[in-house]
Amino acid sequence: MVVDYNDCCCADVYSDGEIKVLFQEASRIHGKTRAGGQSAERYARNRQIQITQWFKKINDYLSDVKTKFKIGISPIYQRRFFNTLSTRNKSYVSEIRNTEYSNLSGIYQFVNKLNAERGKVL
Repeated sequence: MVVDYNDCCCADVYSDGEIKVLFQEASRIHGKTRAGGQSAERYARNRQIQITQWFKKINDYLSDVKTKFKIGISPIYQRRFFNTLSTRNKSYVSEIRNTEYSNLSGIYQFVNKLNAERGKVL
């Protein structure tokens, strides 16, 4: 599974290189906006709340996963994401790695990094 504050993609990866997406979701967290509107403090606070809600939503999706899984996530959000996981989901995490992408291309990047370390090429 790869996660970012923009996207999340969870997939089964088979030994022959086949990737089966279990779920893929895009967040609706606000990005940059034009001048005006809310104060910077209120905007930042609301954005942090949205990120926490997003991570909790992913935690709910993971309740259907029945096997150990690896997580690819930006180092900026690793601790925060891990802290929002339920105890059950934390027990299923086998490894956490840094990734730059969070959608299906993030899954490919994650798999390629693992295979490069093992000396395999897909």
